[in-house]
Amino acid sequence: MENKEITIADLNLLKDIVDLASTRGAFRAAEMKEIGEVYNKLTSFLEAVVAQAKAQEESAASNTQGE
Repeated sequence: MENKEITIADLNLLKDIVDLASTRGAFRAAEMKEIGEVYNKLTSFLEAVVAQAKAQEESAASNTQGE
Protein backbone atom coordinates (compact mmCIF):
# COMPACT_ATOMS: atom_id res chain seq x y z
CA MET A 1 0.00 0.00 0.00
CA GLU A 2 1.18 3.49 -0.83
CA ASN A 3 2.28 5.91 1.91
CA LYS A 4 -0.26 8.76 2.02
CA GLU A 5 1.34 10.86 4.76
CA ILE A 6 2.78 14.31 4.24
CA THR A 7 5.85 14.93 6.34
CA ILE A 8 7.53 18.14 7.43
CA ALA A 9 10.28 17.33 4.95
CA ASP A 10 7.64 17.12 2.18
CA LEU A 11 6.26 20.53 3.16
CA ASN A 12 9.74 22.00 3.22
CA LEU A 13 10.37 20.58 -0.25
CA LEU A 14 7.11 22.13 -1.49
CA LYS A 15 8.24 25.50 -0.11
CA ASP A 16 11.52 25.14 -1.99
CA ILE A 17 9.66 24.18 -5.18
CA VAL A 18 7.46 27.27 -4.98
CA ASP A 19 10.53 29.43 -4.41
CA LEU A 20 12.35 27.89 -7.37
CA ALA A 21 9.32 28.12 -9.65
CA SER A 22 8.80 31.79 -8.79
CA THR A 23 12.42 32.64 -9.55
CA ARG A 24 12.06 30.91 -12.92
CA GLY A 25 8.93 32.88 -13.78
CA ALA A 26 6.52 29.96 -13.64
CA PHE A 27 3.67 32.06 -12.27
CA ARG A 28 1.70 34.91 -13.82
CA ALA A 29 1.84 38.28 -12.10
CA ALA A 30 -1.83 38.04 -11.12
CA GLU A 31 -1.14 34.75 -9.33
CA MET A 32 1.77 36.00 -7.26
CA LYS A 33 -0.30 37.45 -4.40
CA GLU A 34 -2.03 34.15 -3.61
CA ILE A 35 1.13 32.15 -4.11
CA GLY A 36 3.04 34.52 -1.84
CA GLU A 37 0.39 34.27 0.85
CA VAL A 38 0.46 30.48 0.82
CA TYR A 39 4.27 30.50 0.73
CA ASN A 40 4.38 32.82 3.76
CA LYS A 41 1.86 30.66 5.67
CA LEU A 42 3.86 27.54 4.88
CA THR A 43 7.11 29.21 5.95
CA SER A 44 5.54 30.37 9.24
CA PHE A 45 4.14 26.90 9.90
CA LEU A 46 7.51 25.25 9.27
CA GLU A 47 9.29 27.77 11.50
CA ALA A 48 6.78 27.07 14.29
CA VAL A 49 7.26 23.30 13.93
CA VAL A 50 11.04 23.66 14.11
CA ALA A 51 10.78 25.92 17.17
CA GLN A 52 8.41 23.48 18.88
CA ALA A 53 10.70 20.54 18.15
CA LYS A 54 13.69 22.47 19.48
CA ALA A 55 11.80 23.38 22.67
CA GLN A 56 10.82 19.75 23.19
CA GLU A 57 14.43 18.62 22.69
CA GLU A 58 15.67 21.20 25.19
CA SER A 59 12.99 20.18 27.68
CA ALA A 60 13.87 16.52 27.29
CA ALA A 61 17.56 17.28 27.71
CA SER A 62 16.97 19.33 30.88
CA ASN A 63 14.74 16.57 32.30
CA THR A 64 17.43 13.98 31.61
CA GLN A 65 20.11 16.11 33.28
CA GLY A 66 17.97 16.58 36.38
CA GLU A 67 17.66 12.85 36.99
